[in-house]
Amino acid sequence: MTRRAQNRLAIVLAGIAVAGLAATWAVGKAMNEDELTRLEKHEVTRMTEKMKTVCAGRVLIDMPAEAQVAITHANIDGFGVAAFSETNEEFERRVAAREMQIKSKPDRLGGSRNMETERDVESPSGLSGKIFVHSRTVTEGTASNGLELERYRYEGISVEALLHAGGLSIDLSASDYDPARIENLSRLVAQLVPNAGNQIPAEFGFCIDRAYFRDPIEAEQHEQIIMLATLPSRPDIDFMLILAAGIAPDQNGLLARDAAAEDRLSLFEKMRMTKLRAGTRTISGLPGEEVIRAITEENDAVVHNFWWEMGGTKDKVSVPHIVFKMNTGNGDHGPVPPSLSERVAIELWDTISSSIRLHAPAHQHKVQAEAVPIAIGSHAWAGERCPQSGWWLCSDGDSRVEVLGGQRQYLRKGQKMPQALLLPPQSWWQKVRGLQSSYENQTRTEWQLVDKREHDRTPSPVPLAEATVAAQADNISAIKTERSHASPEPAIGFLARTGMQCPASGWWRCEESHALDGTRWFAARTLLPPATFKIPPAAFGRTFGKAQAIQRRSVWLLVRHDLTSPAESDSRSDTTGPSDDSNLPVVG
Repeated sequence: MTRRAQNRLAIVLAGIAVAGLAATWAVGKAMNEDELTRLEKHEVTRMTEKMKTVCAGRVLIDMPAEAQVAITHANIDGFGVAAFSETNEEFERRVAAREMQIKSKPDRLGGSRNMETERDVESPSGLSGKIFVHSRTVTEGTASNGLELERYRYEGISVEALLHAGGLSIDLSASDYDPARIENLSRLVAQLVPNAGNQIPAEFGFCIDRAYFRDPIEAEQHEQIIMLATLPSRPDIDFMLILAAGIAPDQNGLLARDAAAEDRLSLFEKMRMTKLRAGTRTISGLPGEEVIRAITEENDAVVHNFWWEMGGTKDKVSVPHIVFKMNTGNGDHGPVPPSLSERVAIELWDTISSSIRLHAPAHQHKVQAEAVPIAIGSHAWAGERCPQSGWWLCSDGDSRVEVLGGQRQYLRKGQKMPQALLLPPQSWWQKVRGLQSSYENQTRTEWQLVDKREHDRTPSPVPLAEATVAAQADNISAIKTERSHASPEPAIGFLARTGMQCPASGWWRCEESHALDGTRWFAARTLLPPATFKIPPAAFGRTFGKAQAIQRRSVWLLVRHDLTSPAESDSRSDTTGPSDDSNLPVVG
């Protein structure tokens, strides 16, 4: 064999040896990758073997038992909600300090009435504390509307409830809130249930951290919540669940928005992104869209973004807007190589995201939202809705200046607290002419609840206006006879005005709180009378000590159907004052 041939053979044998080594290395690498994948899958199985169910808003999701979960940014009806651990002593000190802080600030006019309302509250679920209404703001001026100038006035108020029970404190607060909607807070307090262990509620409602709100909750209350979660064994992975109810769905869904965002990227940025999965995906009957991407960061770390979204509805809390995200490769100082491979990360994502479902307890306990009972001594202000039926003491007026209707007036829950009309002493000339001047304070009238009782009827000091018989009704007997041919009788709570034909025989309550009429019986087809009001004896000149009264049109509310007149049943005649209606149907 020649030397040239020997050299050629040596080169070929060397090449075969190198190829063999390369093949062996490749096989070993593949085996190592398979082994790594197997180990990672085993780790995912270990992480998801034990799961815990989390209630966030109206959604349930199963997270690994090791997950550290935070439910935050709770908001409902415009009120931010926060729950935290606190002893009873710490709570009392904090409430007292907060009360002092509010009162120490001047009001918008520089006065000392920054605190407008403070009252004790106690919820059916055992929470107790205080509600503060304070720091009113007023913005007014003129704005151009074409060729005309229009005046505008906007009012805002700060409202907060500080509540506590069993070592748990819950604060609800809102600033620049609509003053006409203040009582929303009392209703929410009545619906709030402490849930220190974040157990899954056995009734429908809206879950927040360590508490939940019982239904009913309307879509326009716009409940919102965010859940954040991390895995201690995989610190580069995080999760986020966002829920919002009562918002119109985006016309462009996740897929459309993602495509539009991708179109705005440069070619270099597009080269760094790989779309692993994109399309529609229904989870537990919830139709949504999903996008999964791998992104190569500037430090060459390949991280993953997972996103699933369902559009909500504007009018149903049971169909909320839901967003669920998972990210890998998060480091304290920027992106890091993920602790899970791409395939295993997708497996973890599929396992957790597949558990998303709406909270549907086996047994629903329907609880009607009612305002928290108001304590004696509570305050309310003119223009607000009366929070409690009862006798309220007016802060305006004194021994010389009278209040129309009296300084102590009976006000019914739900009616607007009146601005006091003040009657100063008459001058000699006013008495001669039978005139009475009046005025209102620039500041809103403050009222204090002093008595919740509805007292027995008392005889009127002056004659009340009688209900006159309409021309087409000859007598009460004819009314009873023709009742079967008449139109359907109105329901309890029906409102009618002075001068209207009474649509049904029964007991009707005058809706003017300081009228003398109270609750009276009227026959069907009679004309409803005006309400009667007592005025100061000297309001119209000399009256020689006789009681004086005026009459004006009013509104009457049907509280009970009754064909029998008081005279026929030997009951008392027309009476006055806020009657004891305990035997009458409750009218909302």
